[in-house]
Amino acid sequence: MHQPHNGPERQPQMRGPGQDLDPSAAPGGDSASGAAAGRGGTGAPPSNTAPDNCNFQFQALRWGIDSLYLSYPGELSPEAEAKLRELKALAQGSEDLASRAQIQLGVHVFEVRDKGAGLFPYVLSDDAFRLQISGSQSKSLPMAYVQVSSRLLSHRTPEAIEEELRLVLGALGDIRSATVSRVDLFVDFACSVDMESWGREAWVTRAGAVSQYARKGKFTGWSIGDGGALMARLYNKGIECEQSGKTYLLDLWRQVGWQEHLPVWRLEFEFHRDCLRQMQIGEDEGGVALRGLHAILAARSGLWSYATTEWLKLAIPSETDQTRSRWPIHPLWGLLSSVDWESPGGPLLRSYEATRAPSRAWLGQRTLSLLASMASVAGLPSLDAAAAELMLQASQALSNRYALSGLSLDDGFAEMVQANNRRYNVALNPPLVPKPPASAVPLGVDTGAIKLKDGESLNPYERASRGQ
Repeated sequence: MHQPHNGPERQPQMRGPGQDLDPSAAPGGDSASGAAAGRGGTGAPPSNTAPDNCNFQFQALRWGIDSLYLSYPGELSPEAEAKLRELKALAQGSEDLASRAQIQLGVHVFEVRDKGAGLFPYVLSDDAFRLQISGSQSKSLPMAYVQVSSRLLSHRTPEAIEEELRLVLGALGDIRSATVSRVDLFVDFACSVDMESWGREAWVTRAGAVSQYARKGKFTGWSIGDGGALMARLYNKGIECEQSGKTYLLDLWRQVGWQEHLPVWRLEFEFHRDCLRQMQIGEDEGGVALRGLHAILAARSGLWSYATTEWLKLAIPSETDQTRSRWPIHPLWGLLSSVDWESPGGPLLRSYEATRAPSRAWLGQRTLSLLASMASVAGLPSLDAAAAELMLQASQALSNRYALSGLSLDDGFAEMVQANNRRYNVALNPPLVPKPPASAVPLGVDTGAIKLKDGESLNPYERASRGQ
C-alpha cells in the first residue's frame, strides 16, 4: 500500500495479547520519559498539569476486525425475487402471516423484514448477517450489501465468514467477488492512564471534528472525524459491554490474563469505501483499485499505520513550541500504534449460534423477578404460590388477547411462539394452512345423498341467513 510518511518506517512492537509492553520501545515516544512506563508501574495518576508520560500500566488484550460490510455484484434469480416479494408481503400482514416471513439459506433462518433499506427492496437478518438485496431490474446496485455482526467476527476469521457468506448468497442468484465497503480495525487494551487527562488540542489530526463523551457524569471516550470517510473512537469498552450485553468479550479478555482492576478501553478506526479507494491498497491489471477482502486483510498493517501515524496522533502539548507536528507523541499512543497485525489478535469464541434469542439464564432471571413481584403484590408466601398465580394471570391475558379472534387459546399461544421463532431466528415456522371457504361442506356430510335446489347451500350459517 502506498502512503505518505513523515518519518522512518515503524517496526511493530506489540508481541501478543495479554503481554505487558515497554513504551520506551515504541516509535515516536520520548524514550527517557517512557522507559519506566508499561511495566506494571503504579506511578502518580496523570493530570492536566503533569503530562502522563511517567508510569502507567498497559496490557494489550485483543485486536482485529470488529465491523465488516461487503458488497456483492451479481444478479438475483427470478425465482428468488418472487419468493422474497411474497415473503415481504407476508411480513406486512397480520401477526400470523408475518410469522411466516422467513427464509432458510444454508443453516441460517433469516427474518424477512416488512420494509426495504434505501434503494434495496429486501432486507433479511439474523444474528450473523444483515442482507440488503436489490431487485433483479437494478443495474446500478450490487445484488447484496451485507453487514457482518461483531459477535460472529469474535468467533470466526473474516476469510471463513466470507466463504460461508458466498454459499448463503449463492442460493439467491449469481454473485461475483465481493468488495469491502467498510472495515473497522480495533485494539482492546487495559490501561491505568486517565483518558480524560488531555484536552482536544492533544489530538493532532487531519479530521475536522474532535468530540468527547460522558454518561451519567462519567467520562466514556473520544470520537474523532465523525461523519467522515475515516473515523476514530477511543472509548471505555467495559462500560459499552455493560450497556450492549456483549459480556462474551470479558471472557476473551480473561483468557489472555486481563488484570481486572484495570479498565478496558478500545481504540478503533472506521474505514469507509471512499477512504479505502484513496488508500491505493493495490490495483488489478486494468488499473482498478483493489478492495476485495483478501486485499484489505493483507493491508491491515498499512491501514493501521496510516491511521495512527499520519491521520491521527495523540501528542503531549508543548507550551514553548506552537508547531503541533513537532509535539512529542504520548507514550500510550506509541504502544497503540505498534499493533503487529501479522500476529494473532487474541482468542476467538469457541461457540456461536446465528440466533438472536435471549439466553435461558437471562429468561430465568426475568422470570424470577416476575415471580418475586407477583408474590409481593398478591401477598403470597412461596415460590410455588407465586408461580401458580403468575400462570393464572398469564392464561387470563392470553384469553383477553384472543377473545375476539376465533382462535383457541392453544392456537393463540402457538401464534405468539411462531412470532418469536421469526424474531429470534430459532426455527422455520410451518406454512399457513389455507382456511376453507365460508360455503364449505360441513365435515361428515355425505354430499352425494343431498339434493340441492338452485342457490341452496350446505353451510348451516348460509342456510340460516337465507331462510333455507
